Amino acid sequence: MSRKNSGAPAWLATFADMMSLLMAFFVMLFAMSTIEVEKYEAVVRSMTDALGHGRDLTASQKQYFQQHRTQSEPSDSTGTAEKTPIEDLKPLYDSLIQTYASALEKQQLNVQLEDRGRKLRITFPSSVAFPPGRATLTPEFLRLLRKLPDWSGEPVTLQVLGHTDSRPIHSPRFRNNWELSAARAASVIETLIRLGKIRPQQARAVGLADTRPLDPRPTPEAWRKNRRVEILVESAAAPIETKEIK
Repeated sequence: MSRKNSGAPAWLATFADMMSLLMAFFVMLFAMSTIEVEKYEAVVRSMTDALGHGRDLTASQKQYFQQHRTQSEPSDSTGTAEKTPIEDLKPLYDSLIQTYASALEKQQLNVQLEDRGRKLRITFPSSVAFPPGRATLTPEFLRLLRKLPDWSGEPVTLQVLGHTDSRPIHSPRFRNNWELSAARAASVIETLIRLGKIRPQQARAVGLADTRPLDPRPTPEAWRKNRRVEILVESAAAPIETKEIK
């Protein structure tokens, strides 16, 4: 009488080994696709141990993981990690709306989000910002500027634009509206730097006189609307160019 064989056939063991190796291979591919050095190294160590090639990595493998781990770490050569450009200023816009809720109701300023969220425009009427014919900030304007966020460490640039109305100026200090508008923009920049809100490299003062009126009519209401100071906040990735001013 023949003896009955027990256990699985030999080909099944070979098939199971092949499936295990394929699974390990695809796990390794997944780890490489995620570009996470620590996970990839853990998978390699596990496979090396399972396949019987030793419990430690080879010298070339150690060098590979050390090199890629160093590349993935943020550079600290300047003391701080490199900041990425801000692509969306919507969170800053929402924050300013909350900060200046009372001033917005009193029409002491206006905040607008432009260029699909990549540009923020803060407008202060001249009646709030400066005395007539002068470039000295009013106490109320200074109080409003103190509420601005600290941008000195952020990847943003600022343009301060001074605007006047179309009437000729009569002042012993300023010969024309160009000088007045430029002096007012410079005063705002100097104040923001003194308050620690920005660094000098982030800012530019631009005097536009009456070349960008909101209302071109020769009426007192239009003149009042056109006299203003604007702060444009943009990502540092966008160059400061006068041709972009609208």
